[in-house]
Amino acid sequence: MEYTKKTDRMDITIEAYRHTILVQQRWKYNWQVIIPTSHWTYDEKKNFHHKTDKLIWNQWSGRFMIRIEGSSDFAKQSGSRDFTVNFDIRWALSNAHWEVIVRKIPPGDFRRSRVRWTDRQIILDTEDIDSREVMPGFSQHPVSHEFGHTIGNVPHVVNHWDEYRKESPHYGDLYSIMNVGNELRSRHLDYLVQELNTMIPETTFTIAKLL
Repeated sequence: MEYTKKTDRMDITIEAYRHTILVQQRWKYNWQVIIPTSHWTYDEKKNFHHKTDKLIWNQWSGRFMIRIEGSSDFAKQSGSRDFTVNFDIRWALSNAHWEVIVRKIPPGDFRRSRVRWTDRQIILDTEDIDSREVMPGFSQHPVSHEFGHTIGNVPHVVNHWDEYRKESPHYGDLYSIMNVGNELRSRHLDYLVQELNTMIPETTFTIAKLL
């Protein structure tokens, strides 16, 4: 049995038989070049997508366990077994959740990356799939941080977003992936949990634990 909710920014599928919740996004790429780099080759595009998908899977999937409670048949059948959350990125040519602008820049160069939630737009560059030192002692893959914004960590959706900002209530949590580190927090799935709680009547989803 499956339950699916299709939204503008992601599709959420509850796979009851696998005790898994799959969050899938379709990305339509806009490949751009910053002079003086060369034009994109197909292999470069394929490598960028593959590394992005793998990084997001490795850093976000299989880390959150969701508890299901309630009086619905689904909740009763789920018993006491928690569900794993996985994240998947697909390269789409149409019907995309996100337009992804990827700027090809010289190795070692820097451009500011960001997510425009309202426009459903992600702005990245070729250095974002490599680990970068954000501050002494703290490195992260920028694409994994930006992905966190695409699943709802934006100011007008939840009350936290870029946690490295001094006005953030989580400014001191340097190890958080939405700050300058690589660790996940339960709050990073606040938006997804909100969406899950609209999917099945008389069923409540909560974060049980992080792995």
